[in-house]
Order: sequence, then structure tokens, then C-alpha cells
Amino acid sequence: MTSPSKWVHYDVARNRLLVQIGELDHLIDQEQSTTAPDAAKIEALENEQSALIEQSDMLSADDLDLTSKIASPDWTGQRQ
Repeated sequence: MTSPSKWVHYDVARNRLLVQIGELDHLIDQEQSTTAPDAAKIEALENEQSALIEQSDMLSADDLDLTSKIASPDWTGQRQ
């Protein structure tokens, strides 16, 4: 893979992870603002968010398999 392509995949992968992290943050906020927040649901969302944050922190442009996988149009992240 050429260097520019490597960086494009990295940028797409990083942005997708950040979008998913933001979506989880929104879902956590929504659940916390309900009249009867579900602590188990919040914990599950927070765990998922933490896993994505860790993956984002560990992401490297040199990890071509992972960046290509996340940059793929078929990637949906942890939530399915």
C-alpha cells in the first residue's frame, strides 16, 4: 500500500472511531437524563466507549490490517 493510501485509511479509521465514540457519549447522556436511568445500560455503553477509545489511542497508520478494516464501508464498529 502506498504511503498516501496508508494515511487515507488511517484518517478514515480514526474519524470513524471518533464518530462512534461521540455517538456512544450521546447515548450515555440520553440514558443518564431519563427519569429512571438504567445503570446496566450505561455501564455497557461506557465499556463499549472505553474499548473504542483504547482502540483509537492504539491506532497506527502502520497497522494496515486494522486501519483498512475500520476504513472499509462494511465496518460498523462494536455495536451491531
